[in-house]
Amino acid sequence: MLGRPWCQKAMPDQEAKKDLLDEILYPSDQAKHFNITLVFPYKLSPSYERAVELAKKSPTYRAEGSGEWVRHMATYTPDEVEELFVLFSLVHEWPETEVLVNHKRLPYGHQLWLPLMWFYRVR
Repeated sequence: MLGRPWCQKAMPDQEAKKDLLDEILYPSDQAKHFNITLVFPYKLSPSYERAVELAKKSPTYRAEGSGEWVRHMATYTPDEVEELFVLFSLVHEWPETEVLVNHKRLPYGHQLWLPLMWFYRVR
C-alpha cells in the first residue's frame, strides 16, 4: 500500500473525537478551556425564581429531576463572568449549591475557584 493509511489523515469530526479521547486517556494539567458550573436545588426562598430565570438564560442551562428534587445547572466561561456573579450572589448561601470547575467537583470550589474567576470582572 502506497501513501498514508486512511487512519493517519483524520477528518474534522474525527479530529474532535480524537482530541476528546486524548483528553480522557492522557489528561493534561493545562486546561484548554476554563469554565464554572453552578448547580443548585429547589429552594423555598424569595430568590429561587430569579435564580432559575437567570440560569435559564445560559445556553448551557439544564435541569435534572422535578419538583422539589430538581437540580438546575448552568455553565459559564470567563466571558460570562458577570452573569455567573449575579447568579452566584443569589444561591451562594444555600448549602446544597455546588461549584464545578470544568465540569468536575474540585476542593475549595466556593472559596478558591470562584474568587479566581472574579478576576475576569476587572477589565
